[in-house]
Amino acid sequence: MEEVDKQLALRMITLFSGAVKGMAFYPESHPAIRQPLLELDRLFGSVLARGADITWGIIDGIMFFGKHLFITPTTAIADLTNRLTEKEIDRIVISSGLTFDELQGFVRLLSGKSAGFDELRARMQQKEIRHIMLERHKDALLPEQPDDSGDGDGYALAAYGQALGAIRDVCRDIEHGRIPSSAEVTGAVDRLVGITMREPSTLLGLSMIKDYDNYTFNHCVNVGVLTISLGAALGMDPEEVREVGIAGQLHDIGKTLIPKEILNKPGKLSSAEFHEMKRHSELGAKIIQEMEGLNPRIAQAVLGHHLHHDRNGYPEWARGQDYDRMIDIIAIADTYDASTTLRAYQRSLTPRAALAVMHKLAGTILDNELVVRFTELMGKYPVGTLVRLDNNEVALVHRPNPLDEEAPVVRIVLEQDGSRLHPLREKRLVEPDGSNYARIVAEVDPLLKNIDVGSLINYGPG
Repeated sequence: MEEVDKQLALRMITLFSGAVKGMAFYPESHPAIRQPLLELDRLFGSVLARGADITWGIIDGIMFFGKHLFITPTTAIADLTNRLTEKEIDRIVISSGLTFDELQGFVRLLSGKSAGFDELRARMQQKEIRHIMLERHKDALLPEQPDDSGDGDGYALAAYGQALGAIRDVCRDIEHGRIPSSAEVTGAVDRLVGITMREPSTLLGLSMIKDYDNYTFNHCVNVGVLTISLGAALGMDPEEVREVGIAGQLHDIGKTLIPKEILNKPGKLSSAEFHEMKRHSELGAKIIQEMEGLNPRIAQAVLGHHLHHDRNGYPEWARGQDYDRMIDIIAIADTYDASTTLRAYQRSLTPRAALAVMHKLAGTILDNELVVRFTELMGKYPVGTLVRLDNNEVALVHRPNPLDEEAPVVRIVLEQDGSRLHPLREKRLVEPDGSNYARIVAEVDPLLKNIDVGSLINYGPG
């Protein structure tokens, strides 16, 4: 699907907002209502005919439409944002087959003052409005998730799930010989960027979610999350963070074209097999070059993400080309996620051990300055680290404390007597008033405790 440009997105939001607002003052047959709806119906139909759904909604109070964020809202966007927030609507998805009657009926229902989310959705079912779907955060969480906690963990998990689905769809398209659409990936990345630009460490814990049966999908999303976080921490502007995040998420899509027997081989690859595996970066770059709406530097970053900081990596033929810092940022994220992931041929490292290995690679394979900055972002006890407290509880590091790296926010996993907690109990090791709950005395290997850190990220505190 061709990307909807920002002016067209703004026009559709403005028409929709005006129709919803006007419905309270005019009958449906009035030109002030009917004309905007007719134009909107035409525009929606034109976009849907290109082959993908129309998605818009609210991210952390900011309106998005497809890949576009409207950080400085117009009056129409502000009015619509307030209305959607009031009705707990976080996302609207319009699918192919939408009729004018469905559109008009939805606008009429949305203009009502009393209907909340559940009532609104029930009325839509009664009116047989089938091609418009509403979502709210707590309905989009992963299985067994509680409602959103105050720090937005549920919303972050939903964004992670959206990104995972986008990568699966891209890889499925490639396997079927189709050129993938960039829309789903860019939309997912925009959502992650919207969360991260407020606080770069917000998503770090999600990179500890590991799906060993779907390593490539999971690894791509984790690298995307880490590149977004590092880009934001480096002070890159939102568009640069967006581009490095897209490159991070797509960095390994070329592996879709590598024979499965090589990709899934449990032992060391032969020389011939490794030669074939090394082709994934150039295969991925070629795929991205054919995808519409992506900056050429994204394909270039994917091509060079294994070239190493000293440019002695692969592909050998591409060493002399021009590259920007994106390839070094992706290499940092790629190395960290691969090191902290258990594979059939590799025991996973703890986050702190992975950072120690990265420091040894600094200056040759990895950019030394970026290793230092990434380490600062992760903190002395990186998010996802399992630690023992001086009261004998075992806890998971959940969030860094910028004021005291020795005292991150943790979630208690094991009680003093060793019994498991479910749900987890979140604690500040040092309260704002200076009082202490406990002190970290040691790092704990999760394998020795038979603890899956990724699953703990998933269900969080009660």
